[in-house]
Amino acid sequence: MAGLLGFLVHVVSELRTPVEERNGRRRVWGRVTRDLLTVYKQYACSKNRLPTCRLREAFNSLHLFPSNSQVYEMVQCAVECGSPCELDNISFGEFCVLVSELQTYYLRKPVTPQPRSMYRERSSSSPCKRWQHRVFLGGSCNPTSWRQDTAIPFFKQHGITFYNPQVQSWREELVELEARAKQGADILFFVIDNQTRAITSMIETAYLVATRRQVIAIIHEYDKNIKICGEEVPNSEVKDLLRGRQILVDLVERNSIPVFTSLNTALTCTQTALDKGLKIEELIVDDGVQPVLYGYLKVGTALLQMREAFNSMDSTGSCHISAKDVCLAYKSCTGGQILDLEWLSNHRNRSHDDQYNFEAFCCIVVEYQRKSKPFIEKLIQLFRCLLQKLTNHSIALNCSNVQEGRDIYLGGSCGDSNWRERIAVPLLRKHGLSYANPFVNDWEQRLIPIQVAIREKCRLLLYIISDRTRSISSMIEAGYYIGKGCKVVLCVKELPDDVTVGKEALSECAVKDYQRGRAYLIDLASREGVHLFDDVTEAVICAINYLKDGHM
Repeated sequence: MAGLLGFLVHVVSELRTPVEERNGRRRVWGRVTRDLLTVYKQYACSKNRLPTCRLREAFNSLHLFPSNSQVYEMVQCAVECGSPCELDNISFGEFCVLVSELQTYYLRKPVTPQPRSMYRERSSSSPCKRWQHRVFLGGSCNPTSWRQDTAIPFFKQHGITFYNPQVQSWREELVELEARAKQGADILFFVIDNQTRAITSMIETAYLVATRRQVIAIIHEYDKNIKICGEEVPNSEVKDLLRGRQILVDLVERNSIPVFTSLNTALTCTQTALDKGLKIEELIVDDGVQPVLYGYLKVGTALLQMREAFNSMDSTGSCHISAKDVCLAYKSCTGGQILDLEWLSNHRNRSHDDQYNFEAFCCIVVEYQRKSKPFIEKLIQLFRCLLQKLTNHSIALNCSNVQEGRDIYLGGSCGDSNWRERIAVPLLRKHGLSYANPFVNDWEQRLIPIQVAIREKCRLLLYIISDRTRSISSMIEAGYYIGKGCKVVLCVKELPDDVTVGKEALSECAVKDYQRGRAYLIDLASREGVHLFDDVTEAVICAINYLKDGHM
């Protein structure tokens, strides 16, 4: 009887114990972590972890609006430092650190950095009223029917004028009409669908976003088995297509422009923006968008530095450290700040008096930063210290510290293309110019922000679009930086009809799609006065001479 009574007392005690204190894992150390835990629980899964698919929702509820790339970067940083490692979710402690990092950046209101290669800044020009249609319906054309089926009926119903470039009988004079309509439209409505490759549409979307036009970008995800023109797309091409879309999403969101996945939501938001006179980036969650703020910021670095400080104290590899070690680790990752041992002792876990895991350490750091000095001052001081430490590490992309910058960015075709080592690198070394080579054997999505950081520290951007690669991502990047007003030297080679990429022959339909993308990029470069070549050596020499002549 006594044993049963004792068991019941134990059960009741456990039920009355807050979840954040069970199993020796204290997570609430004050008001800050208590409030964050309330948010965390709203979006956490049954494993008491926050899944990646709900991470943006959780941040949005705290008025934080990270980009898709930033969310991916956060999760990857959490995977690197997590205990245990989880590929698709984060712990509460990691959530606290990431929230604090973003809040610190937002409080500082950073100015958008400009690429080092920029030589002219675009102004947001007002549309020409004489030729104005309020919306230009750009993006994927045949065989898609989104214009006729959905968009046009919607705009007619709401009295919104539009220009539809998709016609049954094309005539050469339509080129000028389309250009005028595009120039005069208030909103450029671009659909990147999942029934076509949409190469040209992706390049044009990137370009228009860079020119600071008001763009509604709808990007539909591909199905598992992709068929285009009735042909099944091989896996290698699927990877290239997905990479191109990931890069496009990143470039759009870096400009604080939301990316849509629903055509109907995009139509409603277009009406809202026109009726209220809002810019696309001013639309909010209540309007149905996924807003983005400061999408160019690098995040997750504080988490890595805190794990480094924690591991340096965990000499036994037990994944736990003592109270004194917590204070020392805190001092290490905050640049000498002192954590009050008495405060820590008063808040310590009853179950494990002197043992703290990494999650507890994260919560302690976030909570204590709000305790002594004013919140803003403390957070800025902490994360400035962490970022300064991390920027001392080199980035493994054939380029040392990003802060140093390089003369030329060797962008363009990778894969079977060897123009870098065969032509570009020997010539650049001969002339004493530095370069950044983004080529990696195994590309991953997490490389996107790293490569952008390297690219935007270079004085000139060289893009080689070879005749043996699809070069989807490279053409999108080139279009974006041309629109941005950066110094770009471009070499574009047309694909032969019998081209093979990675030992796979491209179909006639695929060759036409990639040729159209190349043709659009060539026309764009010509209109923008970009140095344009069809020979790699000539393009490299032009880039060298431009820098040697002191233009930049």
